[in-house]
Amino acid sequence: MKLTHALALATAALIALAPASVATDTTTQDPALTQVVDSNETVAPEGTPVEISAGHVDLGPKFLDGAWTFLARDDSAQTPTWRHLDDVVLRVSDAAKLELPADDQYSFISANGPVWAVPQSEIANVVWLGWNTQDPEVVGRLAQGATLVFEGHEGEGDFHAFVQAGNFSGPQQLWNSTKPNSQPIHVDANTHTHANWVFTQPGIHLIRLSIQAQLTDGTTVEDTRVLRFAVGDAADAQKALEAQWSVSNAPESPAPVDSPSVVDRSTVLPLWIAAGLGATSLVLVALVLVARRRSHERERVAEKIVEDGTSGSVEPKPEASDDGDDRGSQR
Repeated sequence: MKLTHALALATAALIALAPASVATDTTTQDPALTQVVDSNETVAPEGTPVEISAGHVDLGPKFLDGAWTFLARDDSAQTPTWRHLDDVVLRVSDAAKLELPADDQYSFISANGPVWAVPQSEIANVVWLGWNTQDPEVVGRLAQGATLVFEGHEGEGDFHAFVQAGNFSGPQQLWNSTKPNSQPIHVDANTHTHANWVFTQPGIHLIRLSIQAQLTDGTTVEDTRVLRFAVGDAADAQKALEAQWSVSNAPESPAPVDSPSVVDRSTVLPLWIAAGLGATSLVLVALVLVARRRSHERERVAEKIVEDGTSGSVEPKPEASDDGDDRGSQR
């Protein structure tokens, strides 16, 4: 079956959500990622393939006919649709192509030329990929969140996923394809997170992920799926759809996620990614809004910074926490 296209113009978001590799600090909210997931959202039938090259997509669990199932919530069109991951090809176009900075804090990424980056903040014409645990039935049945496990990568070059903290502490690595072992991260119930997904070479890439959890009735559930990426404009999406995972590439068993620590949730898009993807104004605004609070006063100043091309900073005013934090966020 041939692919159809599910495209939407992605609007620039100012700030990205905090890392899900550790337990999240839910005392603050990121307005850019507030959303509501409804229990009655459409689930596309299996065998309905699509290529998604722009707009918002979340990976996440949902119960289908009582079975814990790892799906993609395609929010790139007006109405969200859950899709089976075997039917989804994520296009990382050349609009996501940029140069890796000569900065020691990114030395964990080994690249001899440009890389292709899916950013943790939304940028026009680039797919925006994250994950959530916000389906109402999932929220109600999870005992203590879930574990998202990276179980390997197939494709030319390397794959990395990381988040950038807004306290300028540098990138926090989540997944690294050069390591032979599985790499688990903890995800709290009812949360929504985005990260930077970086590929060092174009072509067809497969990433195997597993979502595991213990339910309130004591049972353990798990579903393992393969994500399909067509990286670069020249990559063949149909071949990506048909690509099969090599069983021999299975990694070692993951270490348990026991006591993840709480980290600062004030995250920002890395400057080199934002600048490289033509989002200079986003960088300026992100620097101003590093605390992620949007009072009218800050919006006026940020607007002036973008228009004048100058730099500046605004001390954010305290603002009451909304009910729409990741534990019940609304988008």
